[in-house]
Amino acid sequence: MATKEPKKRSVVATLVENKLTEREDDFTANITYVGRRSINDLCSIAAKQNGKYSASELYAAYDILKAQAKEEMYSGATVEFGLAYNALGVDGPLISRSAQFNRAVNSLVVRCTPLAELRPELDLIDVIINGVKDGLPTIGTLTDVGSKTVNQRITPGNTLNGKGDRVKIVGTEDNTVGFFFIDSTDETKIVPVPESVLSRNEPSNFSFIIPALADGTYYLEIATQYGGNSKTLLKDVRRSRFPYLLTVGDSGGGGGDDRPEIE
Repeated sequence: MATKEPKKRSVVATLVENKLTEREDDFTANITYVGRRSINDLCSIAAKQNGKYSASELYAAYDILKAQAKEEMYSGATVEFGLAYNALGVDGPLISRSAQFNRAVNSLVVRCTPLAELRPELDLIDVIINGVKDGLPTIGTLTDVGSKTVNQRITPGNTLNGKGDRVKIVGTEDNTVGFFFIDSTDETKIVPVPESVLSRNEPSNFSFIIPALADGTYYLEIATQYGGNSKTLLKDVRRSRFPYLLTVGDSGGGGGDDRPEIE
């Protein structure tokens, strides 16, 4: 007899000291991700498991739906697509009753609200805390010299100054280390920061020229084998992500006063 009970799932997380607060007993939980899944990956997996449609057919249908979803959203509709409701919003001040949209201070942004059906499903997923992970490189603040903003906007071609803990970039020949910008809408799009533009590389401070990034929002990740001792490298690369979204151009968002959630 077939069971109607929901599929049991679980994820693993490690505790990481939260360097963005002054409390020594404040931790965040970092999910241990098992991989990155692009739309192409999802279509291939679904095709193998379902068998009714090929991966190319699924991707073609997705491409058509995506284009239609964008058209509807750009026309002012709230659109259910993927795992969220998507809608346009306006950022920036509008002073007085006769105020008009001004691209010098205002920008259109996309706001996403998770589908209501996800909440009860998330409650069914077990989270297994796998101890405390010490020694992670942690970026505390980022200052963009071009826009003079902190933890918000970044300006390609200008200098980005960072402060943190264990942020010195060092590594063995066989390992990939450095700073990486990750596109927030497609995490398969990764832009590395060339070592040649890294002008300051210290345990608590760094500076580099921001690479050519298209307008959008990005996460900054750091990967290094520095563990607090310049003479001895860690055996494995330690990687972490700065929790604030960084904005290039007029894509809105970035920054905020609430305590961030480190991914």
